[in-house]
Amino acid sequence: MRVALIVCLIVGAAACGGSSVAPSSLSSGTTASIAGNWHGTIASSNNDTADVDIALTQSGSDVRGTWKSTTVLWTGDVSGAVGGSTFNGQFTFSGTASNGTVCSGTAMVAGAVTASTMTLTSASGVVGAACPAPLPTGITIDLRRQS
Repeated sequence: MRVALIVCLIVGAAACGGSSVAPSSLSSGTTASIAGNWHGTIASSNNDTADVDIALTQSGSDVRGTWKSTTVLWTGDVSGAVGGSTFNGQFTFSGTASNGTVCSGTAMVAGAVTASTMTLTSASGVVGAACPAPLPTGITIDLRRQS
């Protein structure tokens, strides 16, 4: 009887042991934390894919930040909100065309976010004033968190 009790205790203790691996998705009601530095690409249906760096701050669900392309001369601001594992917001775009014209606009974006990845899209793309260079349309922004 004593051996059976010891075996039950050992098996019970082993069964209660947990894994230190964090869950891969957010539980319902949890807001993703996306503050920090991100790197990835911005692709559009009418322009070449470009590398992009983004720095974000977050207070609750409110997100603010800046972005810049490291391969073309586009920069701007980011603002929006995270709800669960979704970001909804806008990217402002500003850049100088080859003839010196400053082009600017805004793209409304939305998409899935996790603690380590983001994929944001905008079907309409950048809406702004006339520009000699085509403003991006059909935008997809794929990002990975930088450590």
